[in-house]
Amino acid sequence: MTRALPVTGLRAAGRLDENARRILAVRLAEFYGYAPVIHDEFAVEALHDLRIATKRLRYTLELFRSVFGESGELNIGRMKLLQEALGNIHDVDVRIEMIGREILALAAEQLTDLNAQLAVAPPSGHRAILTSALRPPPDDPRRGLYALLSQQALDRHQHYHEFLHHWLQFESEGMRADLVTLTWSPDTNQGEA
Repeated sequence: MTRALPVTGLRAAGRLDENARRILAVRLAEFYGYAPVIHDEFAVEALHDLRIATKRLRYTLELFRSVFGESGELNIGRMKLLQEALGNIHDVDVRIEMIGREILALAAEQLTDLNAQLAVAPPSGHRAILTSALRPPPDDPRRGLYALLSQQALDRHQHYHEFLHHWLQFESEGMRADLVTLTWSPDTNQGEA
């Protein structure tokens, strides 16, 4: 997980709206810094980091609701949907990793058993032992793990496309422009991040 970008220029005696906009500008830069990975379904770590950046952006919008008004509320809803979709992807990624570790542990255990069998068997029996190892029995736990792994990969694909759908929809609705506008001081026509 990447660390949050630091927010500089905050003033303890400054106006709440000025400090809120400064914080939002940094969280927004952090969030859109992950835009290049949006279309990379297999950017596991980067999509997880985007989830964290989404969470930070959402919490900033929630913390300063009084400053950001209706547009802030709209974008809180968007961030919730993106965060949930990214969270679903991450949950599946964790399960895939766990299943992979279990498959590797079983394979290592079975290799140890195979080596032990080969060590005590006469060379004439090696071929039968190896043939048996290449055709695991129907109750081999790896079969179930492979099926589970396959299902998790399908689930992840669906969750990713749900996320991408939300992202593309929100971008077509002008999410970025809405968020950037929230960083502007209402006293000016230009952004002052």
